[in-house]
Amino acid sequence: MPVQPSYNGRMNIHPVDQANRALLTKQLLSKAMPPNSLGSLASLSIELGLMGASRLGSLSLLLFAGDHGVASEGVTHSAQEITWQQCINFANGGGACALFSSLNQVDLTVIDVGVSHRFSSTDKVVDAKVAFGSRNFLLGPALEEHACKKAIEAGRKSVLQAKKKGCDSIAFGEMGVGNTTSASAVASALLGLHPSLLTGKGSGLSDEELEHKIGVIEQALMLHPQRDPFSVLCNLGGYESAAICGGLWQAAELGLPILLDGFVVSSAALVAARMEPHLVDYLIPCHRSAMSGHQLMLEALGKKKPLLELDMQLGEGTGALVAWPLVRLASFILPDMTSFSLAKVTDSTSVLQELGLV
Repeated sequence: MPVQPSYNGRMNIHPVDQANRALLTKQLLSKAMPPNSLGSLASLSIELGLMGASRLGSLSLLLFAGDHGVASEGVTHSAQEITWQQCINFANGGGACALFSSLNQVDLTVIDVGVSHRFSSTDKVVDAKVAFGSRNFLLGPALEEHACKKAIEAGRKSVLQAKKKGCDSIAFGEMGVGNTTSASAVASALLGLHPSLLTGKGSGLSDEELEHKIGVIEQALMLHPQRDPFSVLCNLGGYESAAICGGLWQAAELGLPILLDGFVVSSAALVAARMEPHLVDYLIPCHRSAMSGHQLMLEALGKKKPLLELDMQLGEGTGALVAWPLVRLASFILPDMTSFSLAKVTDSTSVLQELGLV
């Protein structure tokens, strides 16, 4: 019987102090506006306040890349070389993630942890390679345990470097042909749900091809019966997901708000949260992906309402980038919005409170 993989490099992640929620809610109600009139933005301002995050101004997007051996099973129409080609494209200002990063003044870093390609120094892709792609998980564990741990450490190191450069919030993106198959398999294993509930057409499959993709995941779940999160990551995950796990833990330990992207990043977050439950306190779900099953992942990650629903399913961190201006606006509400007393405006909220309407 194979030895079950293990991971001991845990972080010191503190839960946010929920005792402050009442105080922050009272502070919000003192602002010169009708109660609940900013809706989800006001709720987000309180979540950020609980994290101690205010006046956010510098988001860093760390985009980790890796290839997937399961792509050889015909689960995608995308050629494997697209992974490395897109990495170079992103790192040199191309693609949606680079465009949105530029427009939002977000620092984008593209990091190779498991791409089946050797980049040159002129490609502008950061070298943190631990392997040349994952293995086909129908033939054995996807990730070699030692390499998986190295990818986790690469994620941690990347966040520490971003923090040192001055970021006060963080987001993660991914690139890797075949990674939605891996993400669906990981989520199915951890949530105990049939893969048909968590598997979509990815980059464009027919109905019959989707059934094949689901069948591949079913085979993998039977081949790898272990359900502890680190074993699931090693057996079914990708090296980019391992790096995202490490980055999530490091960001939460630093108390950074984490702008949670879509399907693949959320799958990695499931692994990370199963191993470090307090991580969920620092997650800001940015959007509900159009990929099947993303809502089920979000429910398992703390049931926070996603900020946006735009039928996006690109990945790359684009959902987090689109939501960033909203997160930044919300971070200024509690510290900077004028109160009724400061603005010398009649306190209509107090009137509603006296009437028992608030």
